[in-house]
Amino acid sequence: MFDFLTPVFAAAGIVTATIPIVLHLLRRTPSEKLPFSLVRFLRPSLPKMTKRSTIEHWPLMLLRILALVLIGMAFARPFQRLAMPDTVVDESRNRVVLLIDSSASMRRDGIRDAVAKQIQQTVDELNSQDVLSISCFSRTTRTVVSADQWSQTEPDARRSLVEKMIESWEPDWMETRTGAALLSAADEVSQENVRDGQIGQRRIVLITDFQRGSQLDELRTASFPAAVQVDLKIVRPLQSGNAGISLMEDDAQGQTRIRLTSSTDSQLSDFTLQLVDKDGRPTGKPITADVAPGQRRAISLPVSQEPGVAPAVAVELMQDIHPFDNIAELPLTENPAVRIAHVGPSDLNNAELMRYYLQRVVDGNESEPVDIVDVSQGNGVILPIADDIRLIVVTDVVPAGLLESIQNCLKRGGVLLVALRSPEVAGSIASLLPEPLTVEEATVSDYVMLGNVDFTSPLFAPFSDARFSDFSSIRFWHYRMLKTQADSTVYRAAARFDTGTPAILETRESPAGHILLFASGWHPEDSQWALSTRFPPMITSLIRKSNPRRGSQLTAIVGELISPGELLGTEDWSIQKPDRTIITAGDVPVTTNDVTPHVGNSPEPENPPATGSSDVSDSGSSEGTESELSRSARAPQTSMGILLDQPGRYVLSGKTSESDRILDMIAGLSPSETRTDPLPVGQLQALGLQAAVADEVLSEASSEDADLAGQLNSMELESRQKFWRWLLIAGLGCLLLEALIAGGIERRQQMESIA
Repeated sequence: MFDFLTPVFAAAGIVTATIPIVLHLLRRTPSEKLPFSLVRFLRPSLPKMTKRSTIEHWPLMLLRILALVLIGMAFARPFQRLAMPDTVVDESRNRVVLLIDSSASMRRDGIRDAVAKQIQQTVDELNSQDVLSISCFSRTTRTVVSADQWSQTEPDARRSLVEKMIESWEPDWMETRTGAALLSAADEVSQENVRDGQIGQRRIVLITDFQRGSQLDELRTASFPAAVQVDLKIVRPLQSGNAGISLMEDDAQGQTRIRLTSSTDSQLSDFTLQLVDKDGRPTGKPITADVAPGQRRAISLPVSQEPGVAPAVAVELMQDIHPFDNIAELPLTENPAVRIAHVGPSDLNNAELMRYYLQRVVDGNESEPVDIVDVSQGNGVILPIADDIRLIVVTDVVPAGLLESIQNCLKRGGVLLVALRSPEVAGSIASLLPEPLTVEEATVSDYVMLGNVDFTSPLFAPFSDARFSDFSSIRFWHYRMLKTQADSTVYRAAARFDTGTPAILETRESPAGHILLFASGWHPEDSQWALSTRFPPMITSLIRKSNPRRGSQLTAIVGELISPGELLGTEDWSIQKPDRTIITAGDVPVTTNDVTPHVGNSPEPENPPATGSSDVSDSGSSEGTESELSRSARAPQTSMGILLDQPGRYVLSGKTSESDRILDMIAGLSPSETRTDPLPVGQLQALGLQAAVADEVLSEASSEDADLAGQLNSMELESRQKFWRWLLIAGLGCLLLEALIAGGIERRQQMESIA
């Protein structure tokens, strides 16, 4: 029995076939021409057409009719619906892959029950000969029930096998890579079809929430097998809408920022962020945020807590109905306040001293708390330099008992800033200088200014922009002449006066510390330096340079692999996971060649906000400073890898020959999992897949779905048989034969007329 995929073309071919009959019934020229000599001088005229009841050239007309009918049937794409014998039907089977989304977004309330319902429905539709395999996917695809396991299980026992799988199914915390999972499943089905010619229908049943964060990019570039049909079964949560938070890059002021994302189907726009301590209890004041549905916003968290308030280790998003992405771990800061040492008079209220202006600079920097420790007490007591201090500011003669402590600080990589208010100050630190230096009081008739500034120096790098590079308004009443050895390579002049003598000398940066010598003080007796707008940024930049942010805070995305041995620099390591389980180097990890965690403070860099801004828009990207730890972690890895399989804080511990190392790593959810608003149901068809949609929200399949399934079956039969090719060849052959016969008839008539 033959049927047509598009019967309208067959009908059009039959209607068109009547045209040759009509044309053959019209008489356009006389059937015979008789020459007559007396009318040769008359003007010739065409005879009028008349109908006639006889048809000439029957074979020619039949060929024309047959050609039109064959071409019309070819465009109608006929196929034969074959009735297979029972023996053959029993031997044929369908190959079905049940592909279940197990990403983090599937943790929403109500989805688990919907997934179980769809699995049971799919299994109930199978017959005993069909072969089923079940796979779960998120960042990767893993087989839960293989095709061999299904075939080897008795038909009566398969239901219990599926029920056990449903009971053990649990979504993980990773991102959704739907495109890669579909290609992997299609490849599996296609390969089995090649090995076994008895396979009938090849089908992938995709059970997913089909949220906007699903990654389908692989389907845009890869070729999906045309013979594989995809049944998309969309599952929905009990309540639509979602909002989530994720950790971002620290901004230029050292503030920790989080990104708040709201899906387009969210019902809320006003949210509250609550900081929590290590015990999970609220700490500090709540933070309110306004984010419209479909938008995202970056929010800066406070740098320091109020006195007596427990430090925050995480932030939680309140009001959201789906809690799977509502908590973000925060970087730990053991000592948020930076301490710097000061050697000199400690009177905070004396405006004639440099200590007074130094205090004003740190007091105005609320984003980065700084404490100044006066090591030279007024009663003659000298305090040693603490181990956590990396910047020492000298504004007067250094006591001899303090030189060793300063030297130890330099050996730890500290910075020594010496403001020479007199040549005697230089003499007191002579033993700390890498090379001898001659210091004399300069003679100034009126004042001097800075004539040459080296903006490549870290001290003046913040002023390299042309808008801030003018220092001509700063006047110096007194200064000291600094003379180095003629061939010295240790010192370089970061700035010079207009007289050509060095205004600031600095040593080359090295592990032995960094020394800066100011030829003049910044107090009013010597200069206007402290009263200029350039002084606070310069001191703040120096504080940041000497106290870099900790490089032991790493961030990654759940699902990545890390190499603890590479990060810690030792093979003796252990990891404490967020659930308190511990993995050691003696355990058997997973081997990988792609162990590249993101190192920094966020999964993706962001632009720093303007100074003083607490809420900023989330756009653009920028690169922050990269430590040696960052570069080593991004290097290609060939060692063992540990999978970050859950969000939270990982603590990496290791022992080296020099010391013990502890690194904190924060693994966060992929931001794409927060975008839970559904994709258009025709997205797979737009990518070229033969996909039928079955939404879990609908209680029953509609008649349109049945028609679509029947149409897909007809298309598959027609694509296998391809009868249209032979019909088209036959139609073209009829046209060619008709042209040959018509040409022969025309030549014969011309010869008869000439004769």
